[in-house]
Amino acid sequence: MKKNTLVAVLFALAHFSLYSQSTASHTVRIIAHPILELKFDESLNNTEFYFSTLSDYDNGITNLQAAGLKVRSNRDWLVNVKANSQTFNSESLGESEIKSSVLKVRKTGSNTEIPVDIFDQVIATGSNGGFDKNRFSLDYIANPGYILPDNYSIELTYTLTSP
Repeated sequence: MKKNTLVAVLFALAHFSLYSQSTASHTVRIIAHPILELKFDESLNNTEFYFSTLSDYDNGITNLQAAGLKVRSNRDWLVNVKANSQTFNSESLGESEIKSSVLKVRKTGSNTEIPVDIFDQVIATGSNGGFDKNRFSLDYIANPGYILPDNYSIELTYTLTSP
């Protein structure tokens, strides 16, 4: 009888210890909102043109890798360029007759030159990733012809969007 009681107690203890465990679980969610960030690459800044020879006025000047842009995004993206005015501004005269389109922009390595205008034009595209993956440089080509001696400027705006 002692043996049967001992076996019964052992079974009861085993049964109690096996069924005394419990578990709990829950779901963890990651909610990822879209992000888009555009910055200039400060190491590239060659945005001034010096017209000083007849060849410069006849043929224009190309500044290779004049500016650099970098993108951080978690989705596909595109960068547009546009001029903020239809003409360059002259330091002495204010608005000038030099049209924005005498300045052309192209992604370095591309043959497609985009005459700058006051509407957005796609200059580059890419996919998700950080600044290390999504950086590119731009070439500027200026060919205004025989312009009056002065300092001229135009502001360009680059816009990052998702298609």
